[in-house]
Parts: sequence; structure tokens; C-alpha cells
Amino acid sequence: MKRILHLSISPIIGILFIFTAYLWGKRELTLRFQGEPTTGVVIGMVLERKDHADLLTSIETQLVFTLANGDRIDAAFRNYQMVSATYLSSEGAVSRSLTAADLDPQVTAADAPLRVTLRQTIDDAMRGNGARTQWALQRETRLTGDPKRVVTIDKTETVRGYFDMPSVPVLMELKDGEIHFDPALPGSPVSGTVVIRAVYDMTDPAAVQAKKGDSLTIYEYLINGKPHTPDSRDVFLNAGPYTTVFTPVFAFEVNGVQVARLSHIGRHGGPTLALRLFQPCKVYYDPEQPTEAVLIADAGAIDGDWLAWFSRFCEGLFGQWGSTVLIALAGLMFIGVGLITISLAIVPSKVLSNAH
Repeated sequence: MKRILHLSISPIIGILFIFTAYLWGKRELTLRFQGEPTTGVVIGMVLERKDHADLLTSIETQLVFTLANGDRIDAAFRNYQMVSATYLSSEGAVSRSLTAADLDPQVTAADAPLRVTLRQTIDDAMRGNGARTQWALQRETRLTGDPKRVVTIDKTETVRGYFDMPSVPVLMELKDGEIHFDPALPGSPVSGTVVIRAVYDMTDPAAVQAKKGDSLTIYEYLINGKPHTPDSRDVFLNAGPYTTVFTPVFAFEVNGVQVARLSHIGRHGGPTLALRLFQPCKVYYDPEQPTEAVLIADAGAIDGDWLAWFSRFCEGLFGQWGSTVLIALAGLMFIGVGLITISLAIVPSKVLSNAH
């Protein structure tokens, strides 16, 4: 009997692990399975650095695409939504405006003003980091016989938010649909602006090849008008060190009351693929206390590449529940090994007995 009690230590440790996992994820699990569902939006992103945090609240993107025949496409976006777009002909023809549908790579209309691959290049440059933009430009150079292939991309990104914050509060206020801190309050962070300009040029493929495929020719990074040298010459979300932790801020409305809250989902090195900035998201909240809410990672529908969907699903699953699941799995392992050991002590294996 004393031996059995001694062998019971492993299952007891396992039970403690599972109890710890429950306590660790109790709030999120309770809200997920007992809270009210609603649709919110990922309204901002916190970038936690080594000694400070930056809070991104909006992104304005200006893009200028120069084509091989001298034509130009100017496009402006705010929070990844098109504001305006114009096609300018080098032959002196009257410029024409483009609609959001004209730039949408998912549109398959035969009479679309821009070819699908060009629309995809515009989308890659608008949403992507430097590597994705360069890859899109290299893809255009393969169309050697097309006079309307893109040869240069001039991208200016204006990021607004609050920078060099010692910490970020869990609950935040909204004003005109954006995160806002009252500057009149003592200790309130001051808003700032980061402007990044990057020019990618493939007019001379041989020169680019000599630079090992790097088509970036101009790069400027300004914080409140002052030059800054980032860790990586890239867009704002990818210019910091890999140790940066990205945590989404989500917002939703309940009975006319707007709530903005810092998520519990964080990821090193870049934003999680299962939660897209400025896109709709799933939220579960406590009806009695709406500020108690949880953001749920959503991989979306399985469309196109199912491996990409599976990647988003796994990233969202482990990003949201990873710590809880790992602690619970450790507990189950202790319990399983302990029960097997106890069973062998109570009912010894005949095979092992005969072997001796």
C-alpha cells in the first residue's frame, strides 16, 4: 500500500498541472463558452519592444507604380481600404479614376481595366512587407513582352499612433472610431507619426542581380519628422527586432457602448496570420460586464490554398490556447505515466515476470 501511495505522486502532479491550466485560461475559456458572441474589428496593434511599447492606430499608404511604357498608377489606401486610385497615361491621354473593384485581385471580369497579375502586384505592395513587395516586382519582370509591366514601386507608409509608451492599458477609449488618449489627462501618451518611404526599382535587372536581387533603392524612416535607423529596412510592422511581441487591440459595440480592449493573443516577430489588422473578428463578452471580453482567432473559410488556411488555423489555435494546452498536456502525461506505473504495481505483467 505504501508503494502505491508513493507511485501516486505522478498522477497528483498531473492533476495539479491540469488545475493550473484551468486557472491559467479560466477567464478566456469562461468567456468563450459562456459569453455572448458578436462581431468586432481588430482596430490597432501593440508592438512591445525591449523597453517600451508602440501602439499603432492607423496606416495610410501611398503607392506609385511606374510601368515599362511610362504609364503610372497612383493609389491611396487607409487601413488597407482604397481611398483613391488613378491611371495616368504617358501619351498625354486624360487620366482615369479606378474603383476598388478595378484593383481587387479576386475580380475575374473579362473587361477589367487592369490584368489580374497587375492587381495582385498592387495588393501585395499595399498589404505586404518589403520581401513580398520585391517578390511581386520580380514577378512583373518576367513579363518581358508586356509594355504595361511594373518596373518601379514607390511606397510611402504613414503610421499614426502612440510611441515609446512605458506600458499599454488593457482598456482604451475610442474617438471617431479610433483609439484615443485624452492629452489633457496627466500621464497620457502623446500621439505621433512614423513615415516610411521605400522605392523598389527593376528598370535595370542586371544591377538588381548584382545586388543579389535587392531592388530597394531608396529607404527613409522618420519618427515625428526626425530620421531614424530601424533594425530592418522594411514597413513599420516588420522594421523592429524579432523579439517584438505583436498584440492586437480589438473593438466592438454593445447596446450603443463602444469597447476597445487589448487582446491576450501575442506573437513574436510579426502579427498573427489568424487575425488581420483592421479586419472583422469574433468577440465573446460578458453581458453583465461588456468590458470583460475575449478576442477569438479565426482562420476564416477554407478558400484557395488549404495549406495556408491550415497554417492560419494552427497559428491561431496555439497563439490563443497554446500555454493552456501545453500545461494540460503535461498534466495528462504525468497522469498517464502514473496510472500505467500503478497498474503494473497492482497487476504485474506476466510477460515481464516470465522473462525473469
